[in-house]
Amino acid sequence: DGQAGGIAGPLSMKPLPFRQHARCDEPMPVPMLATITAPAASVPRSFDEAYRSHVQDAARWARHLGGHQIDVEDVVQEVFMVVSRRLDSFRGEARFSTWLFEITRKVVANHRRRQRWRFWRTGNHEKLSSVPSPGRDPLSELERQQAANLFYRTLDALPEKYRTVLVLFEIEGLSTHDIAELCHLRWPTVKVRLHRARELFLQRHEQLTKKGKS
Repeated sequence: DGQAGGIAGPLSMKPLPFRQHARCDEPMPVPMLATITAPAASVPRSFDEAYRSHVQDAARWARHLGGHQIDVEDVVQEVFMVVSRRLDSFRGEARFSTWLFEITRKVVANHRRRQRWRFWRTGNHEKLSSVPSPGRDPLSELERQQAANLFYRTLDALPEKYRTVLVLFEIEGLSTHDIAELCHLRWPTVKVRLHRARELFLQRHEQLTKKGKS
């Protein structure tokens, strides 16, 4: 439904309870990407097959990368419009999941950019966190929405390369090896970016928290 269904864990953080990744220094006996797409390494024989096999992956990536205000259905529709145009040019040099993730990441980034400008232009960027959802305790729901707002405002402050690895590791639950394969990066690069992303996230989270209390 495009809401915050997949981010309940991180939103409870004060701030984000970062996962430990020392275990990722060990060789992965079975690549975790095999659980993302099955079969991940094969090239879909048709657009219909690509859609059936990978639409849930794209939706999950869109929800986690885009945040609680992203329209997941719109993003997924746009992602597979791109797939339909480019599938014939995919030759399998990389995993199909890697290729699809990069398309999804770019589409989400474009949606977030347009959304951010629209909110600032119309003045609706504060209103979204002030209207409780029906059927829930209003105070609890308002606190949840404010926590979600703070979490994604903090993420929005990160450069895209750091934001992506942090989301994939902390929210998607991928190992640094899997992120390296998915994003076509060297493993040491992922570890450096993850470390830097955590530092930047904590700094920005503290700044926004202090600003909110002042």
